[in-house]
Amino acid sequence: EMIGLEAFTEYLQKGKCAVFLGSSGVGKSSLINALLGEERQMVKELREDDSRGRHTTTRRELLLLPEPLGGMIVDTPGLRELSIWDEGEKAGIKSAFQDIEEIFGNCRFHNCQHESEPGCAVQIALEDGSLDASRYQNYLKLQREAAHLELRRDKKAVRQAQKEWGKKISKFMKERNRANPKFP
Repeated sequence: EMIGLEAFTEYLQKGKCAVFLGSSGVGKSSLINALLGEERQMVKELREDDSRGRHTTTRRELLLLPEPLGGMIVDTPGLRELSIWDEGEKAGIKSAFQDIEEIFGNCRFHNCQHESEPGCAVQIALEDGSLDASRYQNYLKLQREAAHLELRRDKKAVRQAQKEWGKKISKFMKERNRANPKFP
């Protein structure tokens, strides 16, 4: 029975292709089997110790869905990690979470940290339910990831600059020693 699967119908129509991405064992292949109406994708039993799924899919596969859907779907192996990596990741986060960014403008203080400051529009929206707490947590998580990536990029730039500076110093010292061997 396809209980809850109707949410996918707008994405799985003729001429459209969807890709299922997610961690190993979360049920991507099981969901695809339910959409196909048959057990075409191999799945394993849940682990007994923690009732979690097991990694099964080892390759990507394009599948045609039956009518009335008629779209295509790609089953993928489980992913260990999804991360943002584009140079404009902060702009992408702002665009994806524009609703949250707009709430920031309603805070009493322009430098609000959105934690416990009086008049924080984010805290008010979380309390009254107009901002979903899990959506806000996802926003914060992506912001932390973007900051971490930026820091890693900066560290790479610092290391590269140090390496180039070290080469220049070494070259200078060699030239100086050749020009004046008595100079310590």
